[in-house]
Amino acid sequence: MKLFDTYFSFYILSWIFIKLTRIYSIEIEYLNHYLTDIFAVPAMTHLGSYIISKVKYNNQLYIYPTSYLVITAFVLSFLLEFLMPKFSSNYTADILDVVCYFIGIIFYLKIHKPYLIQKYTTSEFTPS
Repeated sequence: MKLFDTYFSFYILSWIFIKLTRIYSIEIEYLNHYLTDIFAVPAMTHLGSYIISKVKYNNQLYIYPTSYLVITAFVLSFLLEFLMPKFSSNYTADILDVVCYFIGIIFYLKIHKPYLIQKYTTSEFTPS
């Protein structure tokens, strides 16, 4: 399993793009506010899966159970949309961010996960 596959690379490039638009005060309304939230769970899931595949499964494909993705979205929602706004003005509670975390799960399950399974179960990376 490779870390920088097509989708993970897209997540990272999207994050860089959004950060640059914020640095240079370029407002692209919906992209600027929600794109990074949509890709947060898929990016963390892919990174975690990659690390586990390297450390525990000898570079064999590892995919988190769906329940782990849901737990991740709930934890992010609680921390970033409920708890952190109470302690820092850098964070604002936004229910649409929560929706985006769960849209990210759907994206990962419907697009990124099938890509990984197709790519790594038909090559030298066949899981045992």
